[in-house]
Amino acid sequence: MAPNRLCIIKIVELAIAIVCMVLHSSTHTADYDIDTTSAITYGAFIIILVGEAAAYFWKCPLDKKIDIYYSIVGCSLFLATGIFNILRYTDQSGSKNKTMGIIKALFSLVNGVVFALDAFLTYKGEQVSA
Repeated sequence: MAPNRLCIIKIVELAIAIVCMVLHSSTHTADYDIDTTSAITYGAFIIILVGEAAAYFWKCPLDKKIDIYYSIVGCSLFLATGIFNILRYTDQSGSKNKTMGIIKALFSLVNGVVFALDAFLTYKGEQVSA
């Protein structure tokens, strides 16, 4: 059971989402909306990606439409969360919290791009599990 390209992309998405959640737990924006949106985005996609990984290891094929849907929603949510956090943390004075917040925002933006790549490759016809 050699992993294909999309399996590796799913693992990268999961790893970045976990990094974002860890960084989120160590930073606080003092803005309820941004904190809540970030926590829900990271937590929900950790759960979704763990489910997709379990489906891959149990050799259960994922429906292409559902995978594309999750990838598009993940792309939009991670990009939005990254933009919200960048806008919030660039206004703060120099501190460790600002640095961690900017790093969290950049990881969110990178994961949004990875989700977009995942949606594109899935649309082009690759299967997540064989």
